[in-house]
Amino acid sequence: MDDLIRTGIVIIFALCAAAVIFLYAIVHLFLLELHALAAGDTGFILASIGSVLLLCAGYIGTGLWLRRTGRI
Repeated sequence: MDDLIRTGIVIIFALCAAAVIFLYAIVHLFLLELHALAAGDTGFILASIGSVLLLCAGYIGTGLWLRRTGRI
């Protein structure tokens, strides 16, 4: 039973660390967007928005493909 508890704690810590890193990345991107907006760098803003939209479309497309092929 001790191994199961230890493994569960390690998994919980790993998930928390991943969540902290993900939230840090979101805050960092938001601050970069604000600095680019203040500097008038619309190219960076458009490229950033485009890449986020492409990532979201890929995530949604993967989910739809997995559902269509019956792997979920």
